[in-house]
Amino acid sequence: MEPEVITSYEEIALLPAEVEKIYEVFGKKIPATSDLQKYIDLCDGIVEKLTGMDEKKLIEVHRAQRIFLAIIQCNENLSDSEEKAEFGKSLSQIAANPLDPRTPGGSHALNMIFELDFLQYLRLRKLKARLGEPDIVISAPFGNYYVACKTINSFNNLSTNLEKGSVQIERRGVGIIALNLEPHLCFEEPYRAQSVHEVRRAIQQHLDELYENHKKLFNRHLAAGDFDGLTLQISCVADIAENSTDLDTVTHTVYYSRPNIQSKESHERFNGFSQTMNGPLNSDFDYF
Repeated sequence: MEPEVITSYEEIALLPAEVEKIYEVFGKKIPATSDLQKYIDLCDGIVEKLTGMDEKKLIEVHRAQRIFLAIIQCNENLSDSEEKAEFGKSLSQIAANPLDPRTPGGSHALNMIFELDFLQYLRLRKLKARLGEPDIVISAPFGNYYVACKTINSFNNLSTNLEKGSVQIERRGVGIIALNLEPHLCFEEPYRAQSVHEVRRAIQQHLDELYENHKKLFNRHLAAGDFDGLTLQISCVADIAENSTDLDTVTHTVYYSRPNIQSKESHERFNGFSQTMNGPLNSDFDYF
């Protein structure tokens, strides 16, 4: 089974110029010393640089590709002036802050990337979604469904992030909190596996271990109706033996809710969302 998105090195070589053009159009500067500029320089002319490039640098190339695609694909689908303004803010944060997922203390840019990445993940599953307060707004049959995205750099801040996300959602209606746990990835990248399924199983087990000690906190919010559910997500670069590509970025998401302590309406909304996200790419859904 191939990953959902495959980008060749020839395609990656074209991305830096596209990103620079987007920044130019939005009137945003890319500092010469920024991580974003370093990624642009790394991937510019990447095909000619591949010979002799070590695995560590190739991992950076794939991380850069993911960032570039999130920016480019979001720019292609901006719906109105409000979304353009939100996107412009994201561009500023991405250019001004560190982009390494394990940056000590976290980074505003990492959460911006997660928002853009998660937005494309939603659209890939054929959901109509856009940037908007608190972070993403999904158009659902019952109305707007709000997503608060939080990158968890330290579990010491988990409760605070859930509180903030709860308030953000309650101000507007109903929705979910999407947690990015990539800063807690314990695998040495690239993760070596025979198949994509094997990588996802490993990430699933790791995610289960990460949130095991926080279920009481999650359940308290769910019982209070603060949000419908949580997504917990990690992406990692993997070397998959059965794939034709040399390295792939694999993303896996856990969907967390508890129907026994939630209202029926809350559970049905989140169940519809999770079934849509887990369904085949080329199907139409009645769930959501």
